[in-house]
Amino acid sequence: MSEDEGFDPRREIRVVHYHGDTVRILFIGAALLVFLTQFIGTKLPFSTGGLMFIIVVLVVAAGITNPVQKWIHWVNIVISIIGLTIFGGLALSRASADASVFSESGLVALLAILFVAALYLGTRTVRGLMVPHIPQGR
Repeated sequence: MSEDEGFDPRREIRVVHYHGDTVRILFIGAALLVFLTQFIGTKLPFSTGGLMFIIVVLVVAAGITNPVQKWIHWVNIVISIIGLTIFGGLALSRASADASVFSESGLVALLAILFVAALYLGTRTVRGLMVPHIPQGR
């Protein structure tokens, strides 16, 4: 008798509206963008240690995001709110009519957009975890 005989994929818990995988990708993208901005001259108002802290927080949050632990989705929402507040405010303060995507203000705006998407999808995930699943056909 093997250990796999007791596994039944029909009993697997499926979280409705789970978007943790997409949030994970957005956080990794934001971490890479924060890192790359320093090589193309975008000035962010953080020290080198502060930038590394932001990158580490994003990567660790992405790494531990999973459908079973509900608390991490709340943490992802908080991280998204902080990221949106920081980078969204910075993008709005640097907004200009001639900004392109690859300008300093364009890259900061792209960071803000990543956090908007992560906030939305993180919120949908928490909603899916909180609302009981109603079976189809009822």
